Amino acid sequence: MAWQRKIPFGYLIRDGLIQPHPQEVDAVRYIFGQYLAGASLLAIAEDMTRQDVRYHQHTTEWNKNMVKRILENIKYTGAGGYPRLVSDEDFAAVQRQRRSRNTYAPLSADIRPIQSKMVCGLCGVKMIRGNRSHGLVHWKCQNSDCGQNISLSDEALAELVAVQLRELALAPHLLTAPEPQQAGVDMEAIRLRNELTLALNRGTESLKYIRTLAFAITAQRYEQLPDPTPTHELEQLRARLEQGSADADTLVSLLTTAVRAVRLTPDKTVELELVNDTIIAEKEVQSA
Repeated sequence: MAWQRKIPFGYLIRDGLIQPHPQEVDAVRYIFGQYLAGASLLAIAEDMTRQDVRYHQHTTEWNKNMVKRILENIKYTGAGGYPRLVSDEDFAAVQRQRRSRNTYAPLSADIRPIQSKMVCGLCGVKMIRGNRSHGLVHWKCQNSDCGQNISLSDEALAELVAVQLRELALAPHLLTAPEPQQAGVDMEAIRLRNELTLALNRGTESLKYIRTLAFAITAQRYEQLPDPTPTHELEQLRARLEQGSADADTLVSLLTTAVRAVRLTPDKTVELELVNDTIIAEKEVQSA
């Protein structure tokens, strides 16, 4: 009956009475202990999954919502006629920690342009910004095989990025456009040209149809032309820096125009990957 979760995890009904579940009691106390020791809901859920503890009958997989329900259930203190599994002191301490940890972290203007470019310094996969915990914000790598979770305050992150941007501002010669990518074979353009050739050879097609094909080919070719805007913006930015302009607005322009990715490493350092594959890291300039 405990598998059906008609009563909270940690209990079972035997002879009509609610009793502690022999296998689940230790898990409940372990969860409270781990949370008080500083573990996150997700870390505890992953730990319970590794330990092969079943919350539901058909799976050993845990999620942070299961852990949350256990941590906030007052019945574990003996309320409602349930046997006590945790002390009042531990339950109250967990609730205090939950209130202090689960603080929403609004996105500041300094972090917004960084967030869109943040990637994991180990695997290069995008990192997602989470909520604040003890004044720090969690950045989680979206690569399940990597799973880096790095805690850093917004203020510290903004300053780390600003330091690297100021280093870049002192080296405007690095602001070069990426090598042009050779366009691949445009099968649609080839098809249209072949159709136009056949139409002209047949000599029976209307002038309107010939014009339609010609306009379609022109439009297709136009789509294949490289966009000169990024290169032009880099040239303008480089000219401003060469004239000695490195104010806050210029640093933001550097981030949005010249930087492809902001790499956050587990040791809480920041590297900037430029659009031309140059890496700015710890006052060094590297070639990717």
